[in-house]
Amino acid sequence: MLTFYFRGTDQGAAGGAQGAVLEVVGPLQKGTSVVTKPFRDGWNWTTGLFRANSENEALREEVEQLRAGLAQELITQAENEELRALVKLDGRDIFPDGVELVTGRVVARSTTAWYSTVTIDLGSDDGVGVFDAVVNGSGLVGRVTSVAGDWSQVTLITDQQSYVDSIVMPGGAEGILNGSVTGDVSLGYVDKNERVKVGQHVLTSGRKGSIFVRGIPVGVVESVGAQEVELYQSISVKPFVDFRKLDIVQVVVR
Repeated sequence: MLTFYFRGTDQGAAGGAQGAVLEVVGPLQKGTSVVTKPFRDGWNWTTGLFRANSENEALREEVEQLRAGLAQELITQAENEELRALVKLDGRDIFPDGVELVTGRVVARSTTAWYSTVTIDLGSDDGVGVFDAVVNGSGLVGRVTSVAGDWSQVTLITDQQSYVDSIVMPGGAEGILNGSVTGDVSLGYVDKNERVKVGQHVLTSGRKGSIFVRGIPVGVVESVGAQEVELYQSISVKPFVDFRKLDIVQVVVR
């Protein structure tokens, strides 16, 4: 019957044989199709699921690679900006001859609100000593207060135990920059007769005996207040350095 079906034509006895074959085989094909349909559907669903999972995994890996590449690119851009700022600061002729700037990185931060300090990956092996000034591309960061062979602790200018001889420019009014428990920075001991305005820049004064060379940018005057009964003005200063993002720094080794 199958031979007649496949090899026959639509004419004559062979055509009739094909018809007979279809009448016999047709119901069998239909029944077989109905019986096997759930299995075919199940197989197709399973293979589709595996294919979809495989594609999802490949897409997930691609997204992770792209995300990692983007993160690395952003980090590189940020580091390049910091390094360019350091070069720009060094190019201002702030630092006298004989001063060496050693570049390092912040590796740890203080975990208490009572102290504003960071640890950097530079130490006595790099020529760093206690009281050396620490800067970044924006300005003064603080001073070295503890040194080991390959690390140092830096007290930030926002610390309550930090004091920086400073000068307001233009004008030349001098005072002492001091941090606080809250991290706010103020300029004290400025005579109330001195004219200080919001927006003026505060720099290190470099007066005799100071551990800081003259002219390192510190911050900008944010507010000025004075009372008749007091001898000095109350001046709030916003540091140029963003201490929340502090990363690459330089130690002024003398």
